[in-house]
Amino acid sequence: MPGIITARRSGFAIGALTVMAVLAGCSATPAAESSSDGAADSINPLVDLTIPTTVDSIADMVPAELREKDELIVGVDPSLPPKEFIADDGTTLQGVDIDLVYAVGNVLGLKMTFESAAFDTLIPGVQNGRYDLVNSSMSPTLERQEILDFVTTDTSGEQLLVLAENVDKYGSLEELCGTEVGAIRGSLQVEDLTEQSEKCTDAGDKAITISVFPKATDLNLALTSDRVVAAFLDVPVSGYQAAQSDGKLEAVGPIYRAGYEGMAMPKGTGLAEAVAAAMNELVASGVYGEIFDKWNLPDSKLDELVVNPQDQ
Repeated sequence: MPGIITARRSGFAIGALTVMAVLAGCSATPAAESSSDGAADSINPLVDLTIPTTVDSIADMVPAELREKDELIVGVDPSLPPKEFIADDGTTLQGVDIDLVYAVGNVLGLKMTFESAAFDTLIPGVQNGRYDLVNSSMSPTLERQEILDFVTTDTSGEQLLVLAENVDKYGSLEELCGTEVGAIRGSLQVEDLTEQSEKCTDAGDKAITISVFPKATDLNLALTSDRVVAAFLDVPVSGYQAAQSDGKLEAVGPIYRAGYEGMAMPKGTGLAEAVAAAMNELVASGVYGEIFDKWNLPDSKLDELVVNPQDQ
C-alpha cells in the first residue's frame, strides 16, 4: 500500500533470543486504585506492574500542541500476541507494546488511547494525522525513518511457524520453494518471501505462493487448516502461537532480520525525544524490565532506548 515502506534489517545480533509461553488466561483489568501509602492513581490502565509517576522534566519535552490534548491516539494491530492482543473479555488490549505505551504515558503525564487497525494502515495513519503514535511490532528501517521518527523498544526478528508434523520438511526459507506460505499484509516478511521466491525461480525451482492476511489470527487459522504450509511471523508471535497450540505448531529454523522494533510517530515534532527520555526513565526505574518479565520475553530487552537507530 502507498506509504508502507519495507527494507531489510541489518545484521544486528539478538543473541540468544528466546520466546517463552505466555499464559493463555492472562488478561488486563482496570487501572490500579490508589495504594494504602497514598500513591496516585495510574493515568493509564497498567496491571501487575509498578505504577510510574509523571516526571515533570520529561513531560515538559512533549510538544505544546500535544500537551494541550486530552489524550494521545495510538494505533495498534492487536493480533500479534504477546506484543499486542485482545484479552479474554473481547475488548481489553494487552501485551508488551500496550504496557510500554501506557507506562510511557504515565511518565509523560498523558492519557494514551489505543485505536485498533490493520498493520498496513498504521504508517499511513501516522502520516495523515490519525495517530499521534504507533506501537505494533514495527521495525524502524532506514526507509521508514525517512518519513517517521522511531524510538527503539526491544529486539525481535522473523521465524517460520509450521505444523509439528512438517518440522523436518519446512525448516528454512530455502525449503519453501513450490509451496504456499502466509504472512501479515504490509509486513517485512512479505518482502522476504518475495525475495526468496525469486531465488527459487532463478535456481530453476518453483516460486513460493505468498498469501497475505490482515491479522495473525487469520494466518494461524490458515496454517492449522492446511491452506498454507508455513506462517512467517515475528519471533515473539511465532513462539507464542507455538506455545498455545498444544504441540500442534512449532517455530522452526533460523531467525531472520534480527534487529530492533520501535514506536513510530510524526517526523521532526520533538515527540520522539520525549518518548525516548520516558522509555529510559522506565529502564532506570525497573518498570521496563518488569514489563518484559511479565510477558515472558526477558531476552528482548535493551539497555538503552534511542531515537532513529542508524543500523537498520
